[in-house]
Amino acid sequence: MKNSIEIRQERAEIIGKADALLNLAKGESRDFTNDEQVSYDGMMENIDKLAKDIEVVERQEKLNAEIAANVGSAPVQKTSETKEARSYSMFKAIKGMINNNLDGVEKEMHEQAVNEARSQGIAINGLGIPASMLEQRAIVDQANSAIAPTNILSYADALREASVFDKVGATMLTGLSANTTIPVAAKTSVNWEGETDATADGGANFSKVELSPVRCAAYVDISKQLLLQNDGVEQVIMRDLGRAVANKLDAAIFGSSNVTGAPTAIATSGSIGTFTEAAFAAGSSVASDMVEAQGVLAAAGGLKGNLAYVCSPELMGQIKAGAQVDSILAVMQGNLAAGYPVYFTDGVGKSAGVSGDFLFGDFSRLFIGMFGGLDITVDPYTQAASGINRLVLNNYVDFGVADAGAGFVKATSLVA
Repeated sequence: MKNSIEIRQERAEIIGKADALLNLAKGESRDFTNDEQVSYDGMMENIDKLAKDIEVVERQEKLNAEIAANVGSAPVQKTSETKEARSYSMFKAIKGMINNNLDGVEKEMHEQAVNEARSQGIAINGLGIPASMLEQRAIVDQANSAIAPTNILSYADALREASVFDKVGATMLTGLSANTTIPVAAKTSVNWEGETDATADGGANFSKVELSPVRCAAYVDISKQLLLQNDGVEQVIMRDLGRAVANKLDAAIFGSSNVTGAPTAIATSGSIGTFTEAAFAAGSSVASDMVEAQGVLAAAGGLKGNLAYVCSPELMGQIKAGAQVDSILAVMQGNLAAGYPVYFTDGVGKSAGVSGDFLFGDFSRLFIGMFGGLDITVDPYTQAASGINRLVLNNYVDFGVADAGAGFVKATSLVA
């Protein structure tokens, strides 16, 4: 089955044909002919089927991306602010423990705390309070006027931009364990020759994309007391480390210049064309620049494959505003711009006081190699004297593009 981008492109083409057929009948102030009705109904059925195909494929692609990220599957413990939790009474719990008649929500909370402690090999002597009822270093005394403990609800993840590299249709190579070479076939040539004339050699050398592990790393220190009192915090931090790696990949892949220590960006790969506003039609809009980019890529023989735009956020307003000018030839319809998927990321770099760049090309020509997946090690020893656990992230990854000159176009400096 095709990937989601290809299916969306196919669906968009059928929608366009159906719209053209409907507009033809409207323009002539008539109903469909029998043949036109059959054709239109068939296109509607195909559009509905492709919509279901997109849903299935995108779901699988999302699952594949989660596996590639390999951040661990344990869910963050979520604690709802229930009516029982709000009615919990510390004084009633203490009195019930002393009189050996603990009951109600206080008994339930005590039993939950006992089970939590048992799972960690700890025995509770006296009254138990589950982690969900506690706040880090919460002191329940008159001096702090904190008579009842504060509930810690489910964690809100750090606000991070959604990654783009895993959505544009790049070729993902996971589970690599050694340097990897992808041979790329070069174009051969043929010639018109006379009946008995000798012909020229039409062969060409292969090129290649070479992938070798490049390390992306970080560590985070977490208080052991925080971990004891808040079960979910470790998974929240681990998940955010995975997203941080994804953001770093976006910046390195789509940046207008190479990121120090990272693999080569698409924009600086091979003979990729770099175009400024002057290279497009004078006084043109960003929308017309996007269409012009298609022509540039077509002239290079690259208008095929997983074609998409990856744009800097500065262009979002320009493109969407342009889409409102003409309702018939709207530039952006849904997630399509000028007929192809468009994604926005701050990873598309800025340069020398100007901004507003985009890349357009066949992202199946982008190869991303994951060496061993995302590795997060829990180190309880290095900072043990300070009561701290250390989470150490190591991720080995590389990427490269095949035929950058024929596969991609970069437009730059579109917004002053």
